[in-house]
Order: sequence, then structure tokens, then C-alpha cells
Amino acid sequence: MLTHSPKVVKVTAFLVAVLIAACAPRAQREASPSPQPTPQLTFVADFDVADVSPNDAVAGERFGGISAVAYAASTGYWLGLSDARRGSRFYQLSVDYDGVSLQVHPVDVTPFLNRDGGPFAENVLDPEGLVETPWGTILISTEADTRREPVEQAKLLEFTLGGELVRVFALPAKFVVAGWPPERGTRNNRGFESLTMTPDGKRLFAGTEAALLQDGGEASFDEPALCRIVEFQVRGETLRSSAEYVYPLGPVPRPATLNDGIPGTGLVELVALSDTTLLALERDFIREREGERPGLNQSRIYVVDIAGATDVTGVPSLGNSNDWTPVRKELLLDFDDIVSELSPGSRSLDNFEAMGLGPALPDGGRSLLVVSDDNFSDTQRSAFLLFSLKVVDE
Repeated sequence: MLTHSPKVVKVTAFLVAVLIAACAPRAQREASPSPQPTPQLTFVADFDVADVSPNDAVAGERFGGISAVAYAASTGYWLGLSDARRGSRFYQLSVDYDGVSLQVHPVDVTPFLNRDGGPFAENVLDPEGLVETPWGTILISTEADTRREPVEQAKLLEFTLGGELVRVFALPAKFVVAGWPPERGTRNNRGFESLTMTPDGKRLFAGTEAALLQDGGEASFDEPALCRIVEFQVRGETLRSSAEYVYPLGPVPRPATLNDGIPGTGLVELVALSDTTLLALERDFIREREGERPGLNQSRIYVVDIAGATDVTGVPSLGNSNDWTPVRKELLLDFDDIVSELSPGSRSLDNFEAMGLGPALPDGGRSLLVVSDDNFSDTQRSAFLLFSLKVVDE
């Protein structure tokens, strides 16, 4: 039994307004024929990994930078992807919930190795998304580094569980950075932040953190950004890009404090519940225009329905067309609503960036783990939030 009253967050019937005009769509997924079951989240427990405690257990590498998590059913451990640009790696994590408290401990670390069997050079990989494949390997997605030439492009790669590189998948041309200064493709450090595979293992979704350069500007307090979600069909052990959908990121909710600040936001994770229903994690950081007040973190989870959304594969620039319909998104959780439920001493929001589905909990729900990326900063933390996810019929 829990020692506190769990916070239950349920989807309302109100769809989040999408501030985009949508005319006659080109090609849409067939709309859902009947009302879909409603996801329900219950906050269960939290845990902070101290900076010093796991160092010896992970071969001297500082634990941190967790940008994605995935449950490995074959071992019972979770995989935690670090977005370190030097010494790119992933951890095995022991995540235990005894009905009262949550405990998380790193137990092993695996470096990513290039084709020659050595470590990747610094800044070659910026790992952000992680999934385990049905055939026993892992896929990771990365972001682009456009700060200098030659540009380090965003990537979708496959590795063994031992960290050996298997292959690099080709991405649609519109995501490849072109021009100098860059005029097309993913923004610097704003590439494929999110990656998820459907429960049946037949589809993979990868989402950009922000709009492509040719698709428009960044999200603000008043306007959304137009991210793209790429759908890949899984055929045997191969991937084939089959569709692209518009995800409206933001607008950023204006906080009571720093309401005149400079907002930065991103689509940082996706979790597939079915082939048409996803969970999306949006993360904001708002900094003061002038002054020295600390920045403000905000996070939200949405339910996303891609049924009825237009396939925009053939649209080279969303900014030059409105002949499409975006995905629908519905607010499931505003993290501000659970701050009071967090453990004493941890009642603030951090840079929540990772989210993954795990095994069943005692209440019959699926575990949903959400983790913050500490950016290897002494002023941030690796916070783990455990939720119970149930799907209920209305």
C-alpha cells in the first residue's frame, strides 16, 4: 500500500487547441472508427540518484545525462541512455518499487563503439532516443551539431547490447542539414530527441525536438512550432520510412513568474501505446531576459492521436503550405500538479527528458518511468518519477 494518497490525473474531453489552419488534407490516416480508451496516470513514487553514489558501480564514469530509458524484459533491468558527447554510453539500471518506496541503482555501463571497435570521437554522437528491437538490438537517435563545418548530422543507428555498431539507417533528405549557414534540415541540438516502437514491434516513430529550419520558427508563448514525427515500418530487421506527421509543439504556457522571460521548449520523448496513440513529453526552460534569477522548468505529458493526421512526406516546407491536418494532442499531465506529491527536498521540477513503459505494478497498471537529465551539472539532479498507467473505457 502507498503511504500517501496517489495523485490521479485523467484526460479531459477537451482537446488542446491547435493554432494551425488546416485546409483539405492531402493524405490522411483513416480516422478511428470508435472512441478510444482513455489513459489514466497515477503518480506513485520518486527517487533522486545522488551524484556520488553510483560512480564506482559504473566503471568510474559519472552517472548522468539520462535522455532516454527503455525496459529490457529479457534482463529485468532498465536501459538508461546518456547524452554525453564524450564517452557516449548507456547504463543498466536496477529499478525497484516495493509498494512504498522507489529505489534506482546503476549496475553497469556500456560504451558505444564505432565500426573499428573504438570509442566515437567527441561530438560525433549526441544520443537522445532509445528503443530495444524485437530481434535483440537497440536503436538510438541523435541530434545534429551544426556549430561548425563539416556538420555532424542527426542519425538513427543500431547497436548490439554490447555496444557494437551494427548499421546506420538513412534518413529522409529533408532532415539532412544543408547549406552554410544551414538553411534546411534539423536545427542545432534539436534533432531526433524522441524515439519509440509500437507494442507489436511493427512501427517505429522518431520525433524532432523542434521545427526543421524550412518548416518555421521556434515555439513561443503565443505560437506553436511545427515538429515532424517520422513513422518507419519495421520489415523483418529493416526499417522503411512510411509517413510523416505534424506535431504542434506549444505554445509554451506562460508561468506566473518569469512571464516575460525567454521560453525554450521541445518535444523530448514519445511512448507508443498503439499504432495510432502515443504519449508525448514536452519540456520547457524559461530564463530571465535580464537579471540573475534561476530559470524555470515546466513539463507536460500529452496523449497524441495520429489517426486522421495528414502524411506530409511530400511537403518539403510546412511554412509554405497549410494543406495538411496535424496530429491531435490532449493534455494528460501538467507536472506542476504533482510537485506537492514529491519527496521532501525534491519538490521542484528539473529537466525531465526521458520516458518509458515498464512492467506491471501491484495496482495492475503499467509502470511509466520519467527521468530528468542533469546535464552533468552540480546544480541539477537525476530525478526518477514512477507512474502507474492504466487505460480505461469511458
